[in-house]
Amino acid sequence: MSNAPKNATEKVFQQNFIKELTHYKWNAPDYLDGNKQTVTVQDLVNNWRRELNRINADQLEGVELTDGEFKQVMAKVSLISNSYEAAKILAIEESKGKIDGIYRDDNPKITRKQITLTIFKKAEVRGGDSSYQIAREIQTSNGNRFDIVLLINGLPLINIEQKRTDKSLDEAFGQFQRYYRDGEYTNNFMAFSQMMVVTTEIETRYFATPKSADEFNPSFVFHWSDKENKPINNWQHVIKHFLMIPMAHQMVGDYLVIDEAKDEENRRHMVMRPYQVYALQAIEGAAFGWDNPDKLPHGGFVWHTTGSGKTITSFKTALFLSTRAGFDKVIFLVDRRELDNRTSENFKAYAAYEAVSVDTTKRTYLLKQQLNTVKSGIVVTTTFKLNSLVKELEENHDSSLADKKFVFIIDEAHRTTMGQMMGTIKNYFKKNSLFYGFTGTPLFDENHIKGKINEKSELINTTEKLFGPMLHQYTIDEAISDGNVLGFHVDYINTGEFKSYDDLREKLAEKIKEEKPDLSDREIERIVAGWSEAEVEVQAVKYGLLQYQDETHIPRVVEEILNNWESQSQSKEFNAILTVQFKNRVIAYYDEFKKQIAERGENLNVAMTFSFGNENDPDNIPPESIEKMFKDYGKFTGIEFISGDKKHGEDAYFEDVVDRATRGGSGRNPKNIDLLIVAAQLLTGYDSKRLNTLYVDRPLELQGLIQAYSRTNRVFGSNKEFGTIVNFQFPRITEESVNKALELYGSGGKSSLAIVEVYETAVRNLKIKVEEMFPTLPDPTEWLSLKDYEDAKAAFKAAFWEAAKQMNSVEQYYEYKWDDLAFGITEHAWLQYRGAYRNLFPPEVGGGEPEPVRLLVGKTKLSGTQVIDAAHILSLIGSKLRSVEGIQTVDNETLRIIYEQIQELSNMGEDGQARLLREFVDTELVPGKLSSSLNFDESFEIWKKGRLHMAVVEFANGWGLDSELLEKSVSAFSGPQTAAIPYIDELIASVDLSKATNQPIGNRLSHNMKLVRELPIWIAGIKARFN
Repeated sequence: MSNAPKNATEKVFQQNFIKELTHYKWNAPDYLDGNKQTVTVQDLVNNWRRELNRINADQLEGVELTDGEFKQVMAKVSLISNSYEAAKILAIEESKGKIDGIYRDDNPKITRKQITLTIFKKAEVRGGDSSYQIAREIQTSNGNRFDIVLLINGLPLINIEQKRTDKSLDEAFGQFQRYYRDGEYTNNFMAFSQMMVVTTEIETRYFATPKSADEFNPSFVFHWSDKENKPINNWQHVIKHFLMIPMAHQMVGDYLVIDEAKDEENRRHMVMRPYQVYALQAIEGAAFGWDNPDKLPHGGFVWHTTGSGKTITSFKTALFLSTRAGFDKVIFLVDRRELDNRTSENFKAYAAYEAVSVDTTKRTYLLKQQLNTVKSGIVVTTTFKLNSLVKELEENHDSSLADKKFVFIIDEAHRTTMGQMMGTIKNYFKKNSLFYGFTGTPLFDENHIKGKINEKSELINTTEKLFGPMLHQYTIDEAISDGNVLGFHVDYINTGEFKSYDDLREKLAEKIKEEKPDLSDREIERIVAGWSEAEVEVQAVKYGLLQYQDETHIPRVVEEILNNWESQSQSKEFNAILTVQFKNRVIAYYDEFKKQIAERGENLNVAMTFSFGNENDPDNIPPESIEKMFKDYGKFTGIEFISGDKKHGEDAYFEDVVDRATRGGSGRNPKNIDLLIVAAQLLTGYDSKRLNTLYVDRPLELQGLIQAYSRTNRVFGSNKEFGTIVNFQFPRITEESVNKALELYGSGGKSSLAIVEVYETAVRNLKIKVEEMFPTLPDPTEWLSLKDYEDAKAAFKAAFWEAAKQMNSVEQYYEYKWDDLAFGITEHAWLQYRGAYRNLFPPEVGGGEPEPVRLLVGKTKLSGTQVIDAAHILSLIGSKLRSVEGIQTVDNETLRIIYEQIQELSNMGEDGQARLLREFVDTELVPGKLSSSLNFDESFEIWKKGRLHMAVVEFANGWGLDSELLEKSVSAFSGPQTAAIPYIDELIASVDLSKATNQPIGNRLSHNMKLVRELPIWIAGIKARFN
């Protein structure tokens, strides 16, 4: 998809690619081949019209769509704002795409005055009404060109961008994004695009078409792989396994998920990743017995590491099985109430456009009713509720449900595996039902779980023994290698309980001497010297030399956390969890945080939660503590909770905490939670992309450790390169526990990809990147010297990006502190390089990729200096001016300082603002035009508004627009070029061609179409300039 003509190599690659596709049910008609004649998007639309007539022949009663009728269709297509909205249309009626409300022209042969047209059928792969066509080299009205578009029923569902082997896929990805900004996928036929593919001869990636140009995120670009999770890069193999029919159809049909989430920002459509597809297919094969010669259905489990998208996989699995003949119901079991609520919410969001219902249960009797209904579907409930129902059925000798053919999908199977309840459930439904477990941390013999004895006197103490064979595996190392989850930076903090390991060895030697006086000093020294640091900790505990006393330990931990909070939370954009042992320690920590925060005069939203036991629970929390917790929580959330109240008590509080904690820190919203203190809750099954740190003051091992650490590993973007884990007890014992867990669930200890490079290595790599950047622009204040040289600009851009990405990573380490020597650059010089990048590639004029540098509050302020920004310079100028006879004046020395500061503003990447300020100083201040009755900054704002008004009038006159309406639109606009233009319909309606000074070419329609393309770019630019 580019403007430049293809060279011979590119043409051959495309020809071979098309030829390979035709081997797998794709047709390549000559009339859609842009290499043989001009093919435009309008030609694709005309082809779709033919397809609509074909697949709707019965609905059309043999009379094809007239021009007027098809115009109605295209009017509805023009309302499709993005790929997400298109996805909903493609699945609007029981997984069928429809366009309704088409009124037919008068014709004696027809009886239906209003019709609904079918445009897509998920289920009809390789047959039925589905057709598969290839279009290539398609030209757009904006002068762009699509390389390859794969059409299903004439719809442009898959876009492919090809690059030479010497080009990067990043370039192809950026090209898709740039053309999205040009409006190629918005409110037009190409908005139907559901999946984008970028490919060279040696590498291929795919991703769901984003719903806006700003949602292009490299973190959600995937490669295809085989069943063993080995990447497939050879383009012929990619076609054979991924782009062939039926797989390509299924990727934009069966394997596409529409997330109708509660929050608008989370609504999108997603395409499944290869390991998710293989897991679904494996369970389907087991459920129907396709995977064994005897064709016997059987259970099993899926091991997909935590954070890799098990909820989507399990939903799609449940959906597939619930819509297949032979199963009465699919029952999705979770082990806790909060997961019941969240899973139900997720499943209902995913099922909004599927031919299935998702039922939830509040009471046991309702669960029984739902399981007895004939209607197929998905039921989400807890193990506890189902166990209660089974007990009730057994007590009443009721076997009405025992003979039914249910499929059970068990979430977080490592938690439910060994419980007595699961054994009871399995025993009752053993006749015809199938059980499938999903877990990120299956239990093996190495976990040393006690287990349960079943009715056959067998010890059930592993996941495999309970559910059956492992059906698919995707480990944490594989997920990190693929970029589907993040690694961990694990820190081990000594809070002062011991000076050093050498000091502990000396004290241990003294203890051994007291205990065993017969041993010589040399023998004791040899024994102690032979211990590892972990063994030193073990022995120190044994001899009472290493103890964590809450009275001293808790204040030190709290102090350590608060000292680093601003940088670790990235100015409260992210939040954190602190996990400790026992409810009483949760409260002790909470009280200490409140105390130290008050002493510091700071503001941090701290909350706590734990399981609320009954009144006879010996570990229960006193009511007064709960009331205080509710009161504190209400202060920053504005919500009142009442202890013991059924609707507004403990359950409601917990649900609000779980929901609120996913929203990030109070820097995003003052009602958000910054730090949540827990004992065991939310350490498994809880997902939040905005959680970046887990503080640990308790022992964790094996599955518990991996599950807890994985709360931080959700992919988010460049602001979150890894999850940070900070441990506050037994540094070396804890490190051994981490390595042991990774040996079981990753690829082994320190070699595991789960642990990111140490801080010192990251800093060394940064210095290398910085040194590689210097030759591309030796003096960052001379950035204008590159402006007209594209090759030089590209070289600087590439080098700066590499350095910026590494800087971004370094800043996220817990140990981060600016170091001129170690980084190889001063902080001031780095900000100047960043400024040079921003000046050369300003985002408001389509500068391409989003800014790679994350600016942290407090990180851009130079030590001992004032941040140089427009507000600072306005303040500086205002303080230096004198008033002479009612006019503001400035002497030559002050004027020189002002010009220097304006230049520094430019160096910091605000060249546009610097130029504007320089113009104001030169045209208003220096000639003596500014009255002393107004402050300098007030005069500047008034002047800017005047300039903005002049620019609006000029643009309005040029296009024949109502200038007052345009000014109103500019004032209301906020966002990038792709954002919606306020009052766009009114603006278009106000166009008067006779008043347009641009001398419009063509008719009103072509004038308006060009205006719609130009207006967002102009408004974004004018807002950026005068804001």
